[in-house]
Parts: sequence; structure tokens; C-alpha cells
Amino acid sequence: MYSLWQDFQSLVNTFQGGWYRPQTDFERATNDISIELWDKWTSMAEKSQQIKDFLIPFLVSKNIIAKRANSYYSTIEYPKEYGRFATADIIVHEDKTVPSPTVDGGKCANGDFKTQEEITEEYFDNLKSNEIVLIDLQRWDSCLSHLTKMPTFDSPKMVQIDGKFRVAPKNVSVVVMNFYRQPKPATFKYTLSPGDPQTGLGDQIIYSPPPISTPLEWPEIAKNNFLWRLGERFGIYTKDQFMTQISTQQKTMID
Repeated sequence: MYSLWQDFQSLVNTFQGGWYRPQTDFERATNDISIELWDKWTSMAEKSQQIKDFLIPFLVSKNIIAKRANSYYSTIEYPKEYGRFATADIIVHEDKTVPSPTVDGGKCANGDFKTQEEITEEYFDNLKSNEIVLIDLQRWDSCLSHLTKMPTFDSPKMVQIDGKFRVAPKNVSVVVMNFYRQPKPATFKYTLSPGDPQTGLGDQIIYSPPPISTPLEWPEIAKNNFLWRLGERFGIYTKDQFMTQISTQQKTMID
């Protein structure tokens, strides 16, 4: 946050253009931009390796126990911190599904499946991973009863409905869910060095690093996407049309 703040000051010359309070205006604008970029990029993640690299801090994998719902499918609840779906898989050993040993040491996020010792001994070296296809709700019923394309362990299917996922075939007991969590809000905490008590001149911000402040979770390569959006917002804040225009143009170019 401090590095971004310094670059932001250099970009827009806050001393000449107007005071942008670090713990209110700057912090709020930065977190708004963070959610904006997360929402935009998670919807485009499969189209660009660069976007995938931006989103690395937010991609999470969890083993989720599936509960039998009826004779056609099982259901899984949204995992904690779930923000947006990425992919899902089942790990097959012989005639059953099991947790992935490489995700949280084989532990499930919503209950106990087996101990790590049992997992390692029984199936660690003999696993098969099959991607679950997320399908449209309108095709779900026909998918379940299709004579040749019905869900199997080799070709599992899933649909999102009623705040849950339904997964077929019915004997799927564990799903490896890959999803994007939202960024945690960043904070900018600081103290002021004493200046002239009459004029305030000489006051300087002394940034309080983590753990007092909460850093942005984005990688350094995403900084320019923040800077030009901050510049655009600062131009609107100060009614500086030139700053708003040039920042918008630069934002469009890097997007």
C-alpha cells in the first residue's frame, strides 16, 4: 500500500492538485479498484495467461464432501470464502471418489473423510483425476437421463442451483473445488512526524507496515492497473478534466 501510495502521489502530484487522505480516500479507492479488477478478471481468467497470473493469490483449492440428495445426484455446499467458480474435479480410486492428497493434505473443508495415514496407504499412488463439466440448468435433467452421455466417473457433470452445486453421478462423494476468493480489504495505517505547530509545515506521513497495516494481496505486476484507475478517480475528485482524461486513456490501453 505504501509503495502504491508513493507512486500515486508522483503520478498526480497530490501536493499541487489536492489532498487525498491516505486512510480514507486512498484506502477506500484502492479497495474499490481491487474488487473491480477481481470481478472483471475472474470472468476472463480462461482467456489470458496474464490474467491468470494476476489472480494467483486468490485461486483456492478445497476438497468438499458431497452429500447424496436422491437417486440421481449429490450436492455440495459453497466452500468458505467462495467467490467465483474456476474448475472442479473428482479423484477416482477404483470404484469410488476420494479427496486429493495434494489439497490441504487430503483433508476436506466441510468434514472428516479419512485420516492422512489411510489416504496415503490406500490410494496415493493410484489415482485418476477427471474434470467435472459445469453445464446449464436447462440441460441438467436431460443430461441425467441421456442414454449415451449420462454422467459417469469418466465424465462427471455439475450444475449450480439454489445456492449449491449438484454433481452427478450420484455416487460422487468428494469434489475438488477450485474457486476464486475475493481480495481481503487493504488498510493504510500511519502516524505523523511533528511539524510546525502553527502552519503544519513539515508534517510527514510515517507508514505503519504490516501487521499494523494490511497489504494489498495483488502481485506487483498489477500495479499499473491500480495507478491509472486511482488517477482517474483523483481527477474526478479534484475536478481536473485533463487528469481524468489522460488516466482513462491509459487505463483503456493497459486493459
